[in-house]
Amino acid sequence: MTAASLGKDRYVLEPIGPYQKLKLMILNGEIRRGEPLVERLVADLLGVSRTPVRETIQRLEKEGLVRIVGGKGAFVADYSIDDVIEIYQVREGLESIAARFGCPYVRAADLDRFEEQFNLYKNRASRRDNDPDEWRKLGRDFHDLFIRASQNGRIIQAIEGLRGQIELVRGISRSADVRSVARSSIDEHLEIMHALRARAPQRAEKAVRTHLQNALQHKLETLQQSRLTR
Repeated sequence: MTAASLGKDRYVLEPIGPYQKLKLMILNGEIRRGEPLVERLVADLLGVSRTPVRETIQRLEKEGLVRIVGGKGAFVADYSIDDVIEIYQVREGLESIAARFGCPYVRAADLDRFEEQFNLYKNRASRRDNDPDEWRKLGRDFHDLFIRASQNGRIIQAIEGLRGQIELVRGISRSADVRSVARSSIDEHLEIMHALRARAPQRAEKAVRTHLQNALQHKLETLQQSRLTR
């Protein structure tokens, strides 16, 4: 981990503090899963003293992005297969219900916007191959659309509480075959969108469940493959 690895985050347009900066580096894969977070090195990397680094690491531990091991120090979380399964089980339960609740309230104009983007990715394979992070952002924004449309504050709050862990698990697919995963994921997102547009709550709920079950399978295959090549 070096100062050069920080780089410029494509989604951040203004200065950010050490917590946001370190969190983005973890979620963007600039600091890899399982890598140690030595306070002195992180402080040098972020250009701050060790005190805010210590506070940042403790905060990220509470969010599940960092693990502190007694006698060894802090490490970026490296989720086990059981961890990934649990996260997706929670997502499947909450997000599928959110789709059902949000179905009557999602705006047609928003669905039009996402349909246009999904079709662009579907028809131009080079776009998703060349910028998989942008594809993941599109998927995240689409899920946020129907989650927030559910108007259920507790569902929204529960998912937000897991946001960092969800994004860290999403990053696992950086090492997967992007083309095959993206093709199936695009069709699944389009099916969710068509269900929402048809104002069919049960169909939307089922489509989200199917999508997340398939996403979990892709993540497990990627995790198993990465462990075999270590």
